Amino acid sequence: MTPKQRFLTAVSGRQPDVVPCSPLIHCRYANKVLGTSDWKSVYEVHRRLNTVHHRGPIGVGWWGEMPPGYEERSEVVAREGERVETRSWLTTPRGTLTSLSVNGMIPGDPLTGKMVEYPVKSPDDWRIYLDWLEQWAAAGKAYTDTALEAYETMGEEGSPSVGMGSLFQMLGSMRGMQQLIYDQYDCPDLLEACAEPIMHVLRQQGEAVAKLPNEVSWIDICWATGAEIELEHMERWVLRSAREVIDAIHSTPGAGSRSEPQRYVGFYTLGRIRRYLPALVDTGIDFIETFEPNQGDISLAEAKKLYGDKVCLMGNFDCLVLARGTVEDAKAEARRCLREGMESGGYVMATADEVPADAQWDNLRAMSDVCLEEGVY
Repeated sequence: MTPKQRFLTAVSGRQPDVVPCSPLIHCRYANKVLGTSDWKSVYEVHRRLNTVHHRGPIGVGWWGEMPPGYEERSEVVAREGERVETRSWLTTPRGTLTSLSVNGMIPGDPLTGKMVEYPVKSPDDWRIYLDWLEQWAAAGKAYTDTALEAYETMGEEGSPSVGMGSLFQMLGSMRGMQQLIYDQYDCPDLLEACAEPIMHVLRQQGEAVAKLPNEVSWIDICWATGAEIELEHMERWVLRSAREVIDAIHSTPGAGSRSEPQRYVGFYTLGRIRRYLPALVDTGIDFIETFEPNQGDISLAEAKKLYGDKVCLMGNFDCLVLARGTVEDAKAEARRCLREGMESGGYVMATADEVPADAQWDNLRAMSDVCLEEGVY
């Protein structure tokens, strides 16, 4: 099998010739290895490791010409060594929202960033954001040029999966996770008003992804699972919009049947996901990642027993081993993942979160080597 065939076979829940190995390499680690951080750099790192590209900086965008009076701009306001502070403004006729982000605050990991001041600082600010959202949703359209370029470039050597956002994530990026949870109780009607244009955008993006030749896409819900929101909030602020995207992709002509799809959609999760898993599986999703061994609350072995006949499982390799362990530690961790996940197929060995910038190259090679040598069916 080619690397792509191997990956797609596992994602479909079937048994490939060898367990695919797909560590979640992203911009930060690519930048450490190559000094560049675009999707081509991520793909090149995978090529050097003999692993399969799955997740990287490839997604579906949204862009349109905003009407007069609506403006978004940013400006660097402080710089000290690698540390950069950026002030951003989002302006509408109703008012202006400001935010402050910091990048480069960790030596040796310059791409790490943090929003230290979110745009929405009070419930009233949601009204300004709603004004922006309504114009943004009406003026824009989905663009997928990068995803198509990656598909044509990788051929049979990788799976350029297309990343998509979620309703909770988009709201949280404006308010911050903790304050958003408060607002879900304090001003749900305001959030519901903001949800309408966001869901329009998510639907359009899902339909655009469905028209791509890229076989795999994923929905980022890690903020929601990481925040451990209530089950009813998971349904209201995450799964109702995700279902529309999943159904759009599965129902596209040429996508195959629901029982034997040729287009696959997954959830990217973090944290304690045990109580969410029945609802996630019920959406008709094809794969779930990442099954964190440190912050999670369900082992790969138990997840395989409970859900391995329903969805492909992806992840569970401890990222700390890559950064802090020895080569022998990395080999042992890879063997543990194979023991718990590979039986009967439907498993992709991936890291339980993004590969950290301080991951050791030899440890990643050990992960890949064990998978190729001992993950044979």
